[in-house]
Amino acid sequence: MVIVGSSRSRASVPGSLSEKLLEGPITREVLIGFKTRGLRRRLWYSTLSRMERGLVDLTIRWVDKVRSGRMTETLLRILAKLALALETGMGRVLGRGRELALRASSLAVGWGNSQAYAWRYDEPYALALGLGRVTTALPGRVRNQNP
Repeated sequence: MVIVGSSRSRASVPGSLSEKLLEGPITREVLIGFKTRGLRRRLWYSTLSRMERGLVDLTIRWVDKVRSGRMTETLLRILAKLALALETGMGRVLGRGRELALRASSLAVGWGNSQAYAWRYDEPYALALGLGRVTTALPGRVRNQNP
């Protein structure tokens, strides 16, 4: 099989992607894993366009390890799109909660609360914030008017 190009930094990859994707170059095994998960969850055809699916399929067939910068960027965009679709409901809740925890922590640290820095890494806190945001955003939810 063929090894293409050179590896690049992946610091701009969203945190929702698999750890395998961040460890090293994109390999055939990583691509097969994403494709299998997408097919099993019935998201492969609905999430990706024909061109994107074809590019991933051809890469699986012809390349052992992707090292081309341009090819890596293109595949990362495709895999990020698929990973976002594969994310479970609880994963989305936790992701939103982490964003809110980071904002709250930054604000509190800015006000002088140095202990608030730990809020960023407190998973139960992030989950509570995420659940609060999701449940208040549900359509048709009736709030109690009487305090």
